[in-house]
Amino acid sequence: MSGVHRQELNSLQPGAQNALVIGIIMHSFNMKTFDSTRSRFNHGERGVWTFTLRDSEEDTINVTVWGSVQFVKKLSSNFHIGSVVEVINPKVLERRPEDRNELFVPSVSSQCNLTVNEGKALVQAHDAPTRSKYEPLLMLPIRSLATTRCLKSIFENLETLRDQYVDVLVVVTFIGDIRNVITRDGRSIRFRNFEAADGSTDEVASLVLWENEWINRAAYWGPRRTVLLFTDARIAYDNFKKTIVLSIARKTLIIENPDVPEATTVRDSVRYYDPDVMSGNTFATPNPDSISTVMTIQDISNKLNKQSKEGKRIQFAAILKAYIMDMNVDSLNPGIISRRCALCKRTVLDENDSCMNLECPSGNGSRVPMNVMSLNLKVNLKDDTGYLIGCKLSGDVAERVLGCTAAEFQAMIIPQREDLKWKYALEKCEIRLHILGPTSAFPNAVYNILSIISNEDEDENGNTQPLDEFIDMNV
Repeated sequence: MSGVHRQELNSLQPGAQNALVIGIIMHSFNMKTFDSTRSRFNHGERGVWTFTLRDSEEDTINVTVWGSVQFVKKLSSNFHIGSVVEVINPKVLERRPEDRNELFVPSVSSQCNLTVNEGKALVQAHDAPTRSKYEPLLMLPIRSLATTRCLKSIFENLETLRDQYVDVLVVVTFIGDIRNVITRDGRSIRFRNFEAADGSTDEVASLVLWENEWINRAAYWGPRRTVLLFTDARIAYDNFKKTIVLSIARKTLIIENPDVPEATTVRDSVRYYDPDVMSGNTFATPNPDSISTVMTIQDISNKLNKQSKEGKRIQFAAILKAYIMDMNVDSLNPGIISRRCALCKRTVLDENDSCMNLECPSGNGSRVPMNVMSLNLKVNLKDDTGYLIGCKLSGDVAERVLGCTAAEFQAMIIPQREDLKWKYALEKCEIRLHILGPTSAFPNAVYNILSIISNEDEDENGNTQPLDEFIDMNV
């Protein structure tokens, strides 16, 4: 391959020979395999991998790698989003707007596509000092943010926007665990749910990641901290949810924490979203001090049931005046105290253990384990209209309610823990709740306790309700 010469993306012409292109990978698709015995190539099982390359603020191009499964798998495993690479002697092909394949790759600035064929072209790491000039490109938008739409506008115009692509700037509010689904042809495919908000509406966007690169990178997203810029997210009908939704399509490009002032603005707009209210399940949570709506348990149930029939997800907050019937502080279940890696948030079994995430500094052994403990309690509530069973009291909120840290709680013997429960059991309390309706991913409603304030319940004559009545109700 002697005689190759360096070319910028904006200078590439179809048919260019002996080109060498340098850039940073900003998007990567899952490698695919196929049987080519019935094709004109007749080489048995083959592999294909596509990624998007960028070499300046304005210039991007799609690159497709073809070859044996071993060749393609090695490249796709060695190079990831953020890798600065050299593409040597690719086939430079003209893009055709009418080509159906253009619907399934990100929109790019270049008039060309690059094809890397095994034995004729190479992809290798660019280790020269100049690599530092490409790394900031990973955080720059590929088009003006003037084209972005807020979630409120999108949700209000879903029918009008159907089958269109939009740009959206949002903050991550929930990151689900990696899950698997079996396809009709028996293949196991990984995916990851997450949710995002932008402060323009109380609704959140529920989205799914299908590409392995983004599934893995999402493990490092921080709720309320990670800002995502979606370029060409799709408004489409979801056959599973039976409704029109905002979704990540194959054309969608994702920029993490874009280096623009608007990222700080949207991050500040969701500053009251609390990632510690639910252990392991982070949803958008309001500031407890802003909650003013008083509801009964019956009111809450009626609202959830009404929205469930309409097939819509609902989130709302309420002040509930109720008795704490039980709090499982005396449970022997070790799950009431969880431990997570402070760096990547993965669960660990023992406070001195390292997480099992090999991409985390604590998991790969380059740092001493940094783990944090968290309380995860269940609370049963009752008022005159009904019961709420299994409400969640977690994280900092649980520590404030109990008046002790997770470490102090861990050191207590059972009788000491039981004493904590009776701090609230004799009085009616004012409880601020964040209620999350069921979704396809989470079929049960969730009741997050944001605060508990003791408040003696007096009848119309000023008499306190007898303790015996409370004890009789306790189940």
